[in-house]
Amino acid sequence: MLPQSQPDREARLYRWTISAIALFVLALASVEVVAALRVDSRFLLRDGLEWGYDVLIFGIAALSFNRGPRIERLAGFALAFILLMAGLQTAFQIWLTLVRPPEIEIEAVTISAALIVVEGWLVVLALRRFRHSHNPVIEATWLSSRNDAITGSLYALLTLAARLAPMTWPQLGVDALTVFLCLRAAKQVWLDARAIERLPPDALGDTPDAEPTV
Repeated sequence: MLPQSQPDREARLYRWTISAIALFVLALASVEVVAALRVDSRFLLRDGLEWGYDVLIFGIAALSFNRGPRIERLAGFALAFILLMAGLQTAFQIWLTLVRPPEIEIEAVTISAALIVVEGWLVVLALRRFRHSHNPVIEATWLSSRNDAITGSLYALLTLAARLAPMTWPQLGVDALTVFLCLRAAKQVWLDARAIERLPPDALGDTPDAEPTV
């Protein structure tokens, strides 16, 4: 048997990595939803269901990656649309919070913040080696996980302030940043999906000898 080339090894590693991430996030979200239903927490229920965006993004990436330019192009458009919908849904949640302020569940907010930080940075560490790729499938998963890690960490810090003086502005501030990052990521993934025909077949991105891109 001939040894695998570096792009082949990287492609296989990415597929295994993203599949494991999809299952991990699905399991974590399921546990949070079940816990929310048991303790009757609307906040935890919303938080667990919103992880569905991540499950969709990682699942589509796992199924479509390295399936050929046409499939990856279509997957890129689908992933850009999911990122767009995540941003718009968060914008709607901001509006809803302003017109109908919810009851602040401090304990639920704290649990949610801890889960988001742990999940976000574990996924970032797993995908870090692929961060320079312009393949829209890889790029969507990297940008989504990076956004979650950034907003999750800010959310955790602001939660400390909220515990001292319960208020909605920390959540609104993080949600506003989430909207911006989601819309920006959606645009970038959409543009790269449109340009996918110009990518070489082995354009996986970050290999041990790859130079960082700006």
